Amino acid sequence: RCPGKTIANCLANIVGLLLYGENPLDTLNDEQLILLYKFDRQSIYDLSDPALQLMIALRFYATGSFQAVIGDVFHVHKSTVCRVIHRISNAIAGLLNTVVKFPSKPEEDEIATNFFNVAGFPRVCGVIDGTHIRIQAPVQHEDQFINRKNQYSINVQLVSQWPGSTHDARILDESILAREFEEGRHKGILLGDSGYPCRSWLMTPFRNPESYNFSLCKTRAIIERVNGQLKRRFHCLHGELRVDPGRACRIILACVVLFNLSKGSEVEEDEQQENTEDVEEDREEGVENSGYTVRETIVQNFFSYKE
Repeated sequence: RCPGKTIANCLANIVGLLLYGENPLDTLNDEQLILLYKFDRQSIYDLSDPALQLMIALRFYATGSFQAVIGDVFHVHKSTVCRVIHRISNAIAGLLNTVVKFPSKPEEDEIATNFFNVAGFPRVCGVIDGTHIRIQAPVQHEDQFINRKNQYSINVQLVSQWPGSTHDARILDESILAREFEEGRHKGILLGDSGYPCRSWLMTPFRNPESYNFSLCKTRAIIERVNGQLKRRFHCLHGELRVDPGRACRIILACVVLFNLSKGSEVEEDEQQENTEDVEEDREEGVENSGYTVRETIVQNFFSYKE
């Protein structure tokens, strides 16, 4: 918490100034900074004073290189790189609640209008998906982190981190977000893929009608593009994080915070091509579920066309 101060000043105070060797801000131009660190000079100044610690961490986030390699670039030992990445990740991740927020009820009407303009799906206040971040084999509870591809990973959904073996639906069920929707604290709905259960506040695809599925999938593709942009900007999330799960979670959160801070800047990556998704039959057929009633109402009111 840093009342009365900007996020940039918060980071400057947390990170401090510990300079080792040559400062890249003094030797690289904006084009080189964007290439190596994914942020231009002014963005780095906005995030913090030009501390070499921050530059080391940004270099790691941008490339995912071995710590020894990053240490060679900055003329420091790899153990220093390890400590710096951990310290900076904790500091930036600590800003999560300030930078990453779900929209409030008053904001949802404008958001729903923007989502409706994508493909005509009504009342949407958010789209949801999970993405796996690979990690090295953990020392403890190894089996809990093996995903369907037989790789060790953390399943990241919005800002939640779970072992890779955990299903997307369980992550959502255990989240604060699900509790807020169940308590009626949001008036809009979420869109998810067929891996999620249909709820009164969470719409999923089903085989009919095609117009409903097309609209849902096209709208939900936004979260697929965001996942792609996040991993391309911070390549450490695209490869394998060679740290324990706890530290991996802090690195992931730090990258999410930086991603949100950078949105709208001139260094944004191109959007990923939209994905189509398989449509499965509902997993809870025959079970009373208010989600099915809401979904049928949406289909009848928005996606049923008379010949």
